[in-house]
Amino acid sequence: MKRNTSVLLSVCLFAATVAQAQSRPSAAKQILPLLQEQMVAANAHDTDRFLAPFLHDASLIFVIDGEVIHGFDNLHVQQLKWWNGGKGGATYTEQAPPDFVSLSSKAVLVTQQLASHRTMPDGKPSEGKLVVTTIWRRLPAGWRVIYCHESHAR
Repeated sequence: MKRNTSVLLSVCLFAATVAQAQSRPSAAKQILPLLQEQMVAANAHDTDRFLAPFLHDASLIFVIDGEVIHGFDNLHVQQLKWWNGGKGGATYTEQAPPDFVSLSSKAVLVTQQLASHRTMPDGKPSEGKLVVTTIWRRLPAGWRVIYCHESHAR
């Protein structure tokens, strides 16, 4: 009888765990609105809004075209420069839906294909393509970017 009760309890616990996991939105569904908000913030050149979902500590790593930026504070300073203190002229568009790869129950790899458009100081348009790869980690405060790599192609 003890064995049957033990098996029944295990089955019930497993079923409850599966039901709880199924009721929780997938990581992609949780992260997608954050990506959409980042795109709005990027097109507004709003550094604080854009960087809101990034991990705000020294362990953050951001790689762009061979340069490695360590820590949120350093990235924040650099992003302000890139967007000329909010006066940047680039606009960004998504070229394909983001790709999501689950690394674990608390980590997701996201790859985005974007295009940029800006007018150069001489008045000529400049088009660019970039790929952004981020690693998101589920923390008590929610999903946060812990690593980002951007590569540009003109």
